Amino acid sequence: MHIDITLKQVIERANDMESRLAWQEDWLERLDETLIAQNATIERLERLCNLMAQRLGEQRESLESMQSDSAHERPPHY
Repeated sequence: MHIDITLKQVIERANDMESRLAWQEDWLERLDETLIAQNATIERLERLCNLMAQRLGEQRESLESMQSDSAHERPPHY
């Protein structure tokens, strides 16, 4: 089977492929920017979560310390 493709058809297909390639490059660039922004957000949230866990641990230690101090004190009615 012989395929008869004219120069015009080849040019049209090449133009179509160039257009698709440009669209895909733009799409990939936007996707890359979105991933970079999401990564920055995730890193910020991880730092915040770690800070909150640290502060919660400090508060727990403080509360436990206050409770153990209270357990060793003589009640006021003695």
